[in-house]
Amino acid sequence: MKWLSKDLLIIIAGFVAAMHIGKLPPAIPVLQQQLGISLIQSGLLLSLVQGAGMCFALLIGSYTQRLGFKRCIMLGLALLVAASAIGSFAQSVSLLLILRVIEGFGFLLVTLTGPAFIRQLVPLEQISSKMGLWSSYMGGGMGIALLVAPFVIAQFGWQAVWLSFAGLTFVLMLIIAWLVPNPSQQLASVSVLTLIKHTLKHPSAWLLALIFGTYAGQWFALVGFLPTIYVQNNISAQLAGALTASVAIANAVGTFGCGLMLQRGFQAKTLVQVGFGVLILCSLSFYLFKDQLPFILQYLSVFSFSLFGGLVAAIVFAQAIHFAPYQAAISTTVGLVLQCSAISQFLLPPVIALTVDQTQTWVWAGVIMASLSGVGILLSRRLFKSL
Repeated sequence: MKWLSKDLLIIIAGFVAAMHIGKLPPAIPVLQQQLGISLIQSGLLLSLVQGAGMCFALLIGSYTQRLGFKRCIMLGLALLVAASAIGSFAQSVSLLLILRVIEGFGFLLVTLTGPAFIRQLVPLEQISSKMGLWSSYMGGGMGIALLVAPFVIAQFGWQAVWLSFAGLTFVLMLIIAWLVPNPSQQLASVSVLTLIKHTLKHPSAWLLALIFGTYAGQWFALVGFLPTIYVQNNISAQLAGALTASVAIANAVGTFGCGLMLQRGFQAKTLVQVGFGVLILCSLSFYLFKDQLPFILQYLSVFSFSLFGGLVAAIVFAQAIHFAPYQAAISTTVGLVLQCSAISQFLLPPVIALTVDQTQTWVWAGVIMASLSGVGILLSRRLFKSL
């Protein structure tokens, strides 16, 4: 198992954590039939995972070093195992909602700890490519779940997805416990309040968080409208699942490719601005011409948006290591980034829905998203001026 490096196991943990986020959307129709879940309750199940990040990401990020990186990863995976295993036997909506909150905390512990832990495990000259691979956890993990879950549900039921994902996570937890050591390099002990104070007073940390916030809500909103495209074009459920999974995986490919480009000497400022530039073109083409474009061009707009959006995600996570106030504050900085991301993903879809409802046109949705990408370009210029 020499190929299975310690840092790769932590990256796999990020992917597996994201699989728990992606397992729910394919199961929603079945849960509505079997447990009588309403549309509002379905929305809560989908959004409650973001609740933990929206409220506690910065605070939890400040505690990871004090608790220990390996311990945080193990605790996060254990919460995912417990919530998913118990969820496979759930017969009520209220229990599923509570377990979804627990999964949100497990996901948050893994994704907050990952970047700082990887920084401890790999040489500095490899960090760009490793962080590119790490930052693909969301698109890759969700893509795998979106691709696999519909087939498992069709054959064995939604409970089998919950139980099999719990088993997979448990096996990974045992492997990490056996093979991954605690970091040998101990960081200086800094109080939680000091970490939070220094991070909140550090302009670069805010710029990174706001850059990611301008992107994350857009990706969540645009991908969320994929079912509308499928219904309009009479796409079958299984093909729809595969197409949605490919959009999520495209994001992972973009982040990994960006990490390789950073490793080869490409400028982070150029990559992030190219990413935002393509987002502007894709969002405008999708929303302004949504009813005129044939299906293949609509889908390619969303696919390209997800692919080049990966550049933005990879740059943010890679630069969090360099733009944190100091090394001990990396997880706290990532916490601020994820908190802004969760708030953006929580607020932007309903804002776009309200705008479309009030104006009876998708044009202004495209304008809103293109404007956010424009703000992202301006923020990135400000960030890299601070170098």
